[in-house]
Amino acid sequence: MKDIVNIRKEKTKKTANKKKIIITISVLILILVIGITILVYYSSRDARNFLDQYLFRKNITQEKLDSISLDYDSNINIFAYNKYICILAENKLMEYNSAGKLQHEISLEINNPEYSVNNKYIAISEKGGSTIHLISDDEILWSKEVDGNIAKINVNDNGYVSAILTGTTYKTVIVIFDNEGNELFKNYLATSTAVDTSISNDNQYLAFAEVNTTGTSIQSNVKVISIKNATERTRDEATEPIIAEYAAEDNKLIVNIEYHKDNRILCMYDSEIAILEDGNSRVLLNLEEKGKNINFANINLENHIYRAVEENDGIFNTNTILEIENVDNERTTIYTVEGAAKYIYSDNNIIAVNLGQEIEFVNTSGWLLKRYSSMQEVQDIVIGNGVAGIIYEDKVEILSL
Repeated sequence: MKDIVNIRKEKTKKTANKKKIIITISVLILILVIGITILVYYSSRDARNFLDQYLFRKNITQEKLDSISLDYDSNINIFAYNKYICILAENKLMEYNSAGKLQHEISLEINNPEYSVNNKYIAISEKGGSTIHLISDDEILWSKEVDGNIAKINVNDNGYVSAILTGTTYKTVIVIFDNEGNELFKNYLATSTAVDTSISNDNQYLAFAEVNTTGTSIQSNVKVISIKNATERTRDEATEPIIAEYAAEDNKLIVNIEYHKDNRILCMYDSEIAILEDGNSRVLLNLEEKGKNINFANINLENHIYRAVEENDGIFNTNTILEIENVDNERTTIYTVEGAAKYIYSDNNIIAVNLGQEIEFVNTSGWLLKRYSSMQEVQDIVIGNGVAGIIYEDKVEILSL
């Protein structure tokens, strides 16, 4: 009897061992297949296009997407905010979800908007107007009147808002509000023009870019204000609000600035992208490199920057080479688009390369998310959180990313 029990145990053990061997072999084969697929994907353009189309199903064609009809008599403005595609028309802000369904509708008397979007907040005003609105989802959180004409707005991840004002006795005035609409302070520029502002995500600092053209050459500067010091200065004039200043070389024109994580400031000039930290400026990307046709660049991605280089591949073929750099480790990822980019849009961690009748949506890891093709010319593109709007004259097609 014991022999029979032992034989059964031995058979059970052998069966279990066989199952383990089969499972191990299957896992190894799967890892090998995945490894070969990845190797082939990155080493061969033709193989990559084949896998994107037939295995990963990344190719999307026009008319297969949900859409929003554009049938308005008044001026129409379209932008993405959070997970919504927004239509501003006829004094209404209409927010549509990724299925093209109207989610929220807000009364808003704005025809020519100046706005800034960050996460769940949108700060918006009439361009040249005097009223700022902060919106989240279906609610206007606050509206504030300012003394001057609103030229530019910036909102950070927590709903703090800064605005550049013109039309006062000063060349430029910068005003900042907290997320409840309380005015924290104003900064007055007598001889220079502010071109951009950015608020750190910990609400501690305001950086502003200014250009001074009163001398024989253009002088661009970035200055950093301690919000705590600036608010306390109303009680103590000895408190110095400006805690850092970065001066560019003469005739280097500043375009925009952006706070990235760890309170590092990314600065885009007409000739380069630099990182400003600890009182020093260091170039990350050159935008005027000899022998390279650099058409597009931006700093508005999540901890990444990029430039696009147009290269000729043979007599008739042109490629767009995306060079995407991680700000943390300064490693560069290369992604090649077949064709010449008509325009490049970027936001969050997405870069959209518009080729006219085709758009490639790429993430900051250099991975193709979607390839959209159309029978007609795409007019414009907007990018939100996991959603993109492809704009035509009579509709907006909605693409989930």
